Amino acid sequence: MLQPRKELAVIPEYVPGKSIDEIKEKYKLKQVIKLASNENPLGASPMAKVAYKKCVENLRLYPRGTAPELIKKLAKKWKLKEENLIAGNGSDEILDLATRAFLNKGDYAVGASSTFSVYSSATQIAGAKYKAFPLEDFYYPLETMLSFEKAKIIFICNPNNPTGTYISNKRIYEFLTKVPKHILVVLDMAYWEFTAEKEPPLNLWIKQFPNLLCTRTFSKLYGLAGLRIGYGIASEQVISALSKIKPPFNTNYPAQIAAAAALDDTSFVEKSLEMNRTWRSLLLECFEFWGFDILPSGANFICVKFGKKAAEFVARLESKGLVVRHLKSFGMPEWVRITVGTKRENETLLRLISGIIK
Repeated sequence: MLQPRKELAVIPEYVPGKSIDEIKEKYKLKQVIKLASNENPLGASPMAKVAYKKCVENLRLYPRGTAPELIKKLAKKWKLKEENLIAGNGSDEILDLATRAFLNKGDYAVGASSTFSVYSSATQIAGAKYKAFPLEDFYYPLETMLSFEKAKIIFICNPNNPTGTYISNKRIYEFLTKVPKHILVVLDMAYWEFTAEKEPPLNLWIKQFPNLLCTRTFSKLYGLAGLRIGYGIASEQVISALSKIKPPFNTNYPAQIAAAAALDDTSFVEKSLEMNRTWRSLLLECFEFWGFDILPSGANFICVKFGKKAAEFVARLESKGLVVRHLKSFGMPEWVRITVGTKRENETLLRLISGIIK
């Protein structure tokens, strides 16, 4: 009998947020609002959409595997050499490449228990072991992870998905100074733009810390989740290792072109960030007023404790055409993650929650 690799037996399938079509079919609804997957509620960058439409005539051609136009723009943005960057099929792929490039069979990677599941699955697929440590007061347990001497990779999600909590640039820098050089630190910053902090000087960090790999994405702020495009920033040594195992055409041509255009769409970025700041604050205030436990958020979502009736709350919202994310698969069964939406979407959410409470 044909048998897959034994590592697959212990790896659970990824559980995504429920899709709009799935909820429409289940409840026979015509309209559904999705606030479950942290997508940009304003849609994609307008400049990215224009660039995307211009790609039609070239769809028959293979993309350039190095994504040169995008990498050139990213190098300028971060004041880096092009050799310090690599494009991926979403930042997920960069995470996967890191485990396959730097973990041998039986090695350990460490991270948090309630965080993005790709860290553990990518580690196990590589034949290595994932050591998960509980969040400490809902924040990443930096010192605890560092104390695990067998670690070859340390994963940090900052801000953390699904809690939205984040660690300051200062603390991250101090942590990096303590990490032995033989350990790769993977700093996943998919939601960093939504924090109140400035961008860290990554061009300086990777020079000082050649064992640092930072991953970024176009899925959230730029609204390109459907195109699957992200990138990694690291020393030339790390990027070279990732490039050796990267599929030759891992990022498609329209994704490369749209992402490059999105980098120039500053007005869309500012509009998205302003809307998120305003409504994130208002949503947190409302849930606090209702007496729910909430977590401080530096992302484009909030994390709310609905208690033992969390699953019931989620199901009732879904039946009324509004999808949020129950965090049972993250090991937080009493909590719910809610994406910050548009004015109409947020007002609908609040109205429905108020009705359920009453």
